[in-house]
Amino acid sequence: MPAPFKPLVVGAPRSGFALLASVLIHFVPLAPPKLVLRQRVLNALMRHLGDHVSAAIVSAFARRGLGNDLLYNANFRYVTGGPKWLKAGDPGTACFRKYIGVRGMGDFTLVTSHPRELLDMDEVVHSHSDPGQWLSHPGYRDYVKYASVRNPIGILNSAVFSLNALASEYIQKFVPPELDNHSLREQLALYKFTDLDFFEGLVRFLAPHLREFLRHRDGFVVMRWEELITAPVPTIRRLGEAAGIQVSEAFARDLWAKLDHVNLTQAHKHNYRRGAGVVGDWKKWVVNEHLEIARRHGLEEIAEALGYGAFERLDESRYAPFQKQVAGLIQRGEVHREFFDRDLFTFAFNKSNLISDKFPFRRPGWRRHTQIERSIFQDEALERDVWDVAENATGELNAFLRDFLDAACDSQAAALRHLGTLRRRHEAGLGARDPVRFAEAFRAAEQAARGGASLPARVVSFARRALGRLRRAALPAAGAVEAPRLVESLKGYDIVFYKGVYYGLPQSLGPVRLDSHEARRLPGVIDGTTPESVRDAIVESH
Repeated sequence: MPAPFKPLVVGAPRSGFALLASVLIHFVPLAPPKLVLRQRVLNALMRHLGDHVSAAIVSAFARRGLGNDLLYNANFRYVTGGPKWLKAGDPGTACFRKYIGVRGMGDFTLVTSHPRELLDMDEVVHSHSDPGQWLSHPGYRDYVKYASVRNPIGILNSAVFSLNALASEYIQKFVPPELDNHSLREQLALYKFTDLDFFEGLVRFLAPHLREFLRHRDGFVVMRWEELITAPVPTIRRLGEAAGIQVSEAFARDLWAKLDHVNLTQAHKHNYRRGAGVVGDWKKWVVNEHLEIARRHGLEEIAEALGYGAFERLDESRYAPFQKQVAGLIQRGEVHREFFDRDLFTFAFNKSNLISDKFPFRRPGWRRHTQIERSIFQDEALERDVWDVAENATGELNAFLRDFLDAACDSQAAALRHLGTLRRRHEAGLGARDPVRFAEAFRAAEQAARGGASLPARVVSFARRALGRLRRAALPAAGAVEAPRLVESLKGYDIVFYKGVYYGLPQSLGPVRLDSHEARRLPGVIDGTTPESVRDAIVESH
């Protein structure tokens, strides 16, 4: 019998990381599932309790009358949302970075920590950090480990033009649609290219990551971004074969048609830059001063070790107009800071993947469960209040998770006994925060323990009401028009994204109007705050 498919992806941001994970998740139905009973039950619980921390944070801002100005992208509100890694010195704990801002007040990054078992709520465990640690960790010994790589200069160029989730949320809420175009990205990139301290910060972050990867690359199935772009079908088939999964040419061709140059980060609608994703595109944007900074930090040798060759000096007489503007500003010692919206300029500044010691971030450090990693939030008292709320909610959720993980769930009977005990222990604490949601979490977990039959309509309706607050906070600004968008089809379901929510719609229902109140009561409908949570529910129901 074929082995379960346990994929793990490590790669630098902007290296084809999201593309690689998106390819691998389509292999999941082609192999036996990886989830053991304990993980299935945990996933069922967390589909309903996974917004516990974010709901507390949103409420803290709402109490100050800041709900409409809050920037907290839906991708990061779920417990596992955001960049993730294994905590240094504590390999049983995983960290999850959240980006939070308020219009007119700045922003901060909050890191929450939870038992590492939450990483397997995603079909593809994935991280930007510490390639060597994933190879040596005993909990991931039998995982197929993949890595994405790309020409380092291409990564840097993409990082300069990328818009983070904070900026994306701000644009969606507060920027007129006619201004949401490539010119906006170019104006923001002008700052990042002309502030050489900023560009060097990107280089100083990337170079150590790639050096560590080179020390451990033999432990990974490596996907070059450039090969996926230029030869997608054979590359996709090779990625399947590495895990013993036979991928047909037709399957690979159809899969690439879904993924080719589209946004893959759902509620973060600006992760993909239209017109980009072209091999060698960086030669139209970076200038020789950037290549020299990269050389000083050893990126040229790293590029050669990765098989990309040396950085050839660019012919300045053939610079594109943008490059001429950048070069002129650098040569005059000027940093381009002019921008039509100071809030957007602030939110677009990279909050991670950057050595930021030359910039005035506050770095309060770790408490027991959470960390304010970097902050330029103007109201330090409010920041502390929100941090207190996040610390308490994270601690409460972690106490529940540790209690669940401490007992065996290796049989249906053991799992059901443990769930009964767990419910009694926590109903006066975690359960009191939202009794309906807590009750629904245990109904779903008991169902998963018994083998996961299809969810009845009344259960779905209960869960929907329990998640109402989170959904309302995730809706687009008033007046925005959003059409339902098909994410993928799986086991007789269509997974559709609409107004901040992912729906699993049984194909047997035919066309469903998600803006209809009655449609939300249809039997078998599944919903969640992430596509992974909906996928898990669909898999468990079969």
